[in-house]
Amino acid sequence: MKSGGSDVIIGNPPYVEYSKVKKEYTVHGYSTESCGHLYAFVIERCFVILRIRGLFGMIVQLPIVCTDRMQPLQRWFLEASSSPWFANFDDRPAKLFDGLQHIRASIFTTQKGDAKAVTVYSTSYNRWYSETRNVLFGLLCFESVGDYLMSGAIPKIGQHIAKLVRIRIGQCTSLGRHLKPTSKHTIFFHNSPQYWIRAMTFVPYFWNERHGEQLSTQVQVLYASDKLDASATVASLNSSLFYWWFIALSDCRHVNLREIESLPLGLDRMSERTKSRLEELVTELMKDYKKHAVRKETEYKTTGKVIYDEFYPSYSKPIIDEIDCVLAQHYGFTDEELDVIINYDIKYRMGRESEP
Repeated sequence: MKSGGSDVIIGNPPYVEYSKVKKEYTVHGYSTESCGHLYAFVIERCFVILRIRGLFGMIVQLPIVCTDRMQPLQRWFLEASSSPWFANFDDRPAKLFDGLQHIRASIFTTQKGDAKAVTVYSTSYNRWYSETRNVLFGLLCFESVGDYLMSGAIPKIGQHIAKLVRIRIGQCTSLGRHLKPTSKHTIFFHNSPQYWIRAMTFVPYFWNERHGEQLSTQVQVLYASDKLDASATVASLNSSLFYWWFIALSDCRHVNLREIESLPLGLDRMSERTKSRLEELVTELMKDYKKHAVRKETEYKTTGKVIYDEFYPSYSKPIIDEIDCVLAQHYGFTDEELDVIINYDIKYRMGRESEP
């Protein structure tokens, strides 16, 4: 330590919430304390004891690249390292490590150095079947994403063609600029997707024994300025383009307003013809959602019997593809860019694990 610190640090820090151990010990003077997780403290300490141009790599949980509370930790990578690389992995259909609990992971490597020269690299959100694990690392692709960092998010974009999509849509205004605090033109979306985003123009059926029929706590509401904008928004949220955007920025488990409001949709420059066509497709899509919906029953200790409608967007993929084609014309996608979006993660989205 007297000669400048460690040359190399590698590790697998504890995946433990600070709140679970705070009665046993506390940390003081850590800028990452608000992250609320022990691995954040470990990483900060490693940056401190690493010598300039020293190398650093760890296996941590996915939120390091995609949650707001990890912003203090993300700043360490942007201010204390010269070239952070993030490889990102789902835990379904296969886990990164057999025999362990389901952990969505990021493996990072970096070098301590001059923040003025920082370049950030990232992979896509990798999914695989267990029989292909032996070739998984050899197939990883990284792309520089430093120009597309967002508050709380290091985008999971690992293909150059996907980066071109990001560049192209970035010319449009964000959806959040066109949403309203309240209006009669409502949009409903389920905030806990897996392989599909479910947005509706109608209230999804939900009933429980304690409160009767009501809006599910997992369904959130947005408001548009008029009917055409509402339809265009619903269409866009159901699109494979938004699913790709959601996976790139989010924790890949919860749709937050951050991902919705930041979507570069460009409603202000979208033609009336495009909006009308999206309205037609949304009408068709909503009918198809209802056609394939299944009414399910379950029991919860707090509310008793619960009855709700489950929707299966994979059955409606041809309609969703048409929506993406209309959006591709709006953005000016090339055929290759559209192909990437329509077929994004299709093996897993259309597979047996894809529903709901």
